[in-house]
Amino acid sequence: MFINELIFRIRQWGVLFSFLLIAGLSACTKSADPVPDTTTGTTTPGNPIASTDTTGRKLLLQGSFVNAVHVVKGTVKVYEQGGGRRLTFTDFSTEGGPDLRIYVAEDVALTNFLEVSKLTQTGNFSLDLPTSYNPSQHKTVLIWCKAFGVLFGSATLK
Repeated sequence: MFINELIFRIRQWGVLFSFLLIAGLSACTKSADPVPDTTTGTTTPGNPIASTDTTGRKLLLQGSFVNAVHVVKGTVKVYEQGGGRRLTFTDFSTEGGPDLRIYVAEDVALTNFLEVSKLTQTGNFSLDLPTSYNPSQHKTVLIWCKAFGVLFGSATLK
């Protein structure tokens, strides 16, 4: 019984430490400058990221993965098209795990999280976001090992 409680406490503190580390590091970054859309050369006023490409997709948010307990690399973008939203991974890779999931949440502590999908691939791919996804709330993409409750890595969407 004591061992199980000790393991639970270590995991709990590990998630808290990861959150504090990422929050501390992100506090030292400057605000995002408007990013022009490379396909049309335009930037949407009011949202420095939002722009529409030649296929009609509107880029809402984007971010790059940072490591937590394991190495995770690549970028992720949230696009809107035809009333739906998609999560698009580019050059994505991660170390293997037994039960990896993709979540979107308010933060790395899994506040208000939604499960997007079981992670089944690497490289370049896209997934539909749940209809309950809220881009103003769910600004963190997490690669999470559900079986062991371990954060592999995350991307903060801006």
